[in-house]
Amino acid sequence: MDELLSLLPTLIALARTGSVSRTASDLGVPRSTVSRRLARIEAVVGYEVAERGRQRLELTAAGRALVDGAVDALARLSSVHERALAQHGVVQGTLRLATPPGVTGAFIGHFLAWLHERHPRIEVELTVTERRYFRAEEGYDIVLVVGALDASGSSAWIRRKLGSADMLAVASPKYLARAGVPSGIDGLARHVLLSFATPGSDPSWPSRDGGSVPVRPSLLCNDLSVLRETAVAGMGIALVPSYVVVGELASGALEPVLPAVVGSQVPIFALYPAERRTSPLLEAALAAVSEFASAQTPQ
Repeated sequence: MDELLSLLPTLIALARTGSVSRTASDLGVPRSTVSRRLARIEAVVGYEVAERGRQRLELTAAGRALVDGAVDALARLSSVHERALAQHGVVQGTLRLATPPGVTGAFIGHFLAWLHERHPRIEVELTVTERRYFRAEEGYDIVLVVGALDASGSSAWIRRKLGSADMLAVASPKYLARAGVPSGIDGLARHVLLSFATPGSDPSWPSRDGGSVPVRPSLLCNDLSVLRETAVAGMGIALVPSYVVVGELASGALEPVLPAVVGSQVPIFALYPAERRTSPLLEAALAAVSEFASAQTPQ
C-alpha cells in the first residue's frame, strides 16, 4: 500500500489528461515511465484501472472509484497540513481558482491584490474558462460561478453563495448627449447596445420585473472589461455587473440607464470540494471574496 501512495499522483494526472503522453509532459517524465507506473498500479491493486484506446485512456469503473478516493485522501492531507501551519498564525499554500470570463479583468485583478495584502503567503493559480463542469482530479480549490447553477456540473461540490451582482445598463455622458436617453425599454431598439455573451448564449437583457428584453447588440463580447471600456469611450449602452463599473459610476465616466427598468440581481456562487471545507486557506479565500465583493457594491 505504501508503494501505491507514491503512485497516486500519476494516476490522478492520467485521469485528468486522459493521455499517457500528456501526463508524461505534465509530470516531466518519459512516456515509458508513466506506462510503467500505470502497469504497477494495476499490479498492486489487482484489477484494471484504465482501458487504453488509440486516442484516449478511459478509466474503468473501479479505476474511477480509486481516483476519487485518491483525490479525496490527498485533499484531506493538504487540509491537515494547512491547519497545522495555521496553528502558528500562518495561512499559506497554493489556491487553485477557476473563474468564468465575465469575472476576470479589473475585478479579479483588484481581488487578487486584496487577497495578497491580507494573506501574502497564499499563492494563486488562476484559470479563466467558460466551462461549468469540473472533475475533482483537476485540483481546483474554488470554482466561481455567476448565475444559475447547472446541477449536473456542480452536484459533487459544496456550494456557497457569496452574494449577488447587480446587472445594470450604463453609458457615458458623451454617448447620451449624442444619442439621447431612452425613455423606456422600447427606446433601446434605437440605440447602440453592448452586451456580454458567450458563443451560443442568449444576448437578451433582463428587466426588473423578472422578464427579459429582446435586444440586437452591435457588440457581443465575453470580456466585461471590454464592454466597460467601449461604454466609457462612448460607443453605446452596455449591460454589465455593477462591480466592474464602481469607479466609473463614482467618477461620472458612466451613468446608469433605465436603472428602475433594466437589470437584475445575479447570484455568485463558490463551489469547492467537500474534502477541502476545513482548509484554512480555502476559508481565508472565501472570506476575502465575500469581503471584497461587499466592499465593491455601491451603498
